[in-house]
Amino acid sequence: MYFFIIVFLIINFLIRGMDKYFYSTVSNILDIKGFNSETILKSLGYYNKSIFPNRIYGIFIAFIISIIIYGIYILFNTKKDRKLKLKIKELQEDLISINKGDYSIEIKEDDEYSILRDELYKIIVNLKSLEAESKRQKSNLKKDLSNIAHQLKTPITSIGFMTELIKTDKGNTDIYLEKLSLELDKLKNFTEVLLKLSKVNSNTIDYKYEELSVKEIIDDIINSLNRDKNVKVEYIGEDFIVFGDEVWLYEGFLNIIKNSLEHTLDKMQIEFISNPIYKEIKIKDNGKGLEEEVLKRIFDRFYRGSTSIPGYGIGLNLSKSIIENHNGEIKAYNDNGLTFQIKFYDVT
Repeated sequence: MYFFIIVFLIINFLIRGMDKYFYSTVSNILDIKGFNSETILKSLGYYNKSIFPNRIYGIFIAFIISIIIYGIYILFNTKKDRKLKLKIKELQEDLISINKGDYSIEIKEDDEYSILRDELYKIIVNLKSLEAESKRQKSNLKKDLSNIAHQLKTPITSIGFMTELIKTDKGNTDIYLEKLSLELDKLKNFTEVLLKLSKVNSNTIDYKYEELSVKEIIDDIINSLNRDKNVKVEYIGEDFIVFGDEVWLYEGFLNIIKNSLEHTLDKMQIEFISNPIYKEIKIKDNGKGLEEEVLKRIFDRFYRGSTSIPGYGIGLNLSKSIIENHNGEIKAYNDNGLTFQIKFYDVT
């Protein structure tokens, strides 16, 4: 209603102004030409210096024009409201679909509502992704705590058992103390590995990056682990330089090579491949390889494949995290034995 009143006042003002302007202009022209402007204009229908015999006519015309303009305005806004309601309904349907897990929303238009719809869709998908990631981390934490408790149970039980035997069997105290020491060493090693894994996964390590020879790192590891095994190691390809933290890369390769030495028969093959995109290392043994189920989970935390396999099932998971933190990736597959394929991507 306020809009109509404002339009009416404006139209009425314009009509009166145009009426006076037209009368004044024509009158001046006629006077200049020597005609009696008042007589001529009166004969054409002008009264009291106006085209309207009565002012009410001008007001009536202004009223009619205002109604037309107001009608167009109402029609436009009704159409706009209908379109807005339709867009809101589409948004509601999108939210319902996303909430049900259907993310296949097609956005063809490019207007402001479609942009809003697209942004809202992105926000909701991100929130859903965060929710899923939170659930995954919670599930992993639960599994990790269960696995840690399981790993601690055996040595703690053994320590308690040995302590009781020391009290009751004085004659074999030295034997029990030696076994007790071994169990304590296991606990110490386990906690050290857990601390390393925690540091790597929480991204709290201040890596000291430098240029490193991969072959030198691997040589140092093999020389320290291969003294009693006498496994033949064959190198293929030329050594290359990677940019990383020497201490942590050593730790990463240590668990991989240790695994290969444990599974090989008598030979290991280490291949270096370099191209402008990445540097690749293949560490291959000539053992029996692994079953597909074991191969799929080889990098899972606390997974050992078999209870007869020594260790905690943390080493390869730790290696994977270290390599990924150095802009790399690792995978394992069977190829006449087990092969670890490691790639470091150039970031320059």
